[in-house]
Amino acid sequence: MAEQPARSSRRSSRRPRLSLDDWTEAGLRLLVSEGRSAVKISRLCDDLGVTKGSFYWHFSDIDDLMKAIATRYTSQDNDAARGLTSLEELPVDERLARMGAMLVDERAWEAEVAVREWARSDPQVAESVRALDQRIMAVVRNCFLELGFDEEEAELRAGTLVYAGIGFLYGRDSLPSPTATQIQELLKILVRR
Repeated sequence: MAEQPARSSRRSSRRPRLSLDDWTEAGLRLLVSEGRSAVKISRLCDDLGVTKGSFYWHFSDIDDLMKAIATRYTSQDNDAARGLTSLEELPVDERLARMGAMLVDERAWEAEVAVREWARSDPQVAESVRALDQRIMAVVRNCFLELGFDEEEAELRAGTLVYAGIGFLYGRDSLPSPTATQIQELLKILVRR
């Protein structure tokens, strides 16, 4: 009689169960690299090497996954990944310098463009992006308030910086990208009285 393999060895060859974060991260990577239309259940299952049952363990359908991706990307939990949370602990000059450096970070731009493009056709994602933009604007505005500008001046200067960042994002394929030095020069202009 042939020996049966031990039960524990069969289990050890199984892939660990994927988490909600594994799925949303894989979906976001696909969204960034190929666009919204590429994010499909079968494609994700193939990419992750799992069955559709694994997908349906976490999500009822593809729309449910897409909502989770949008929520994850634009959530306050993701502020730490963007550096927003740690920024608020820095002195204001250093905070502005760090935010300026983020404006020229190519890695962040790819995901940002993909999510903003998706927001153009999905009202729920658009609302999440608006909420994220408002959080960023508040962080920047608070910097200018801490520098002693009144509410109106702080709002104007913060808007200039935030709108410049969005412009850099959308103009990067057709206009020269600003350098870190140019961003720092812009910041010097904005903090000058």
